[in-house]
Amino acid sequence: MKRILIIASHPDDEVLGCGGVIALASQKGYSVRVIFLAEGVSARYNEEDFKDNKIIKEIENRNKNAYKALGYLGVSEKEIFTSNRYCCRLDTLPQIELIKDIESHLEDFRPSMVFTHSGDDVNIDHRVAFMSSLAALRPIKKSNVSDFLTFEVLSSSEWNTLRPFKPNYFVDITKVLELKIEALKLYDKEVKDYPHSRSTEMLTALARYRGSQSYFKAAEAFCIVRKIENSL
Repeated sequence: MKRILIIASHPDDEVLGCGGVIALASQKGYSVRVIFLAEGVSARYNEEDFKDNKIIKEIENRNKNAYKALGYLGVSEKEIFTSNRYCCRLDTLPQIELIKDIESHLEDFRPSMVFTHSGDDVNIDHRVAFMSSLAALRPIKKSNVSDFLTFEVLSSSEWNTLRPFKPNYFVDITKVLELKIEALKLYDKEVKDYPHSRSTEMLTALARYRGSQSYFKAAEAFCIVRKIENSL
């Protein structure tokens, strides 16, 4: 049975980047674990306000939404790991802290597939997530991981026009696109009105566009960082 690990910076990144894959994997009976490296709220406030009860409640609400959204996609509550590391400040932490966190999940969960952010995203936490995952996933000891891929996140990936996301792996999500859309809506404060890139209209448009690149009605697209086969 496949075991899939999603390494996301903030709650909602996992739905935006690979909500379709999560839904498909859950429907097939695969084990899916999602870990978040940071919360997704505090970057909107001044640092001196971080201990304010309003912000603390917003972080708690964002984490609750993660459980709702991932539960909707079929992920077991015990396989969801939130974090209270401050948003958009992962670059201020010793990278070894994040690497060790990821390594602990690799050893405990033993995934065969790992998905994380693109290293070319504009969001700093996304780039740190990629570099930390890249370090943790070095094939320097025996591992179950055969597929290491990165996903795109609307409102971050598309802004790097000098190094755009260039996918080379596509998954048909036609049957679960609506599940992905509904899961995103459970992050009620994160969904914006069109033409904002983090709108349901744009999420649908991207799925249709990636589908047209792979001859599906809707698809999610990924970049293969590493694929390892035991034999041909």
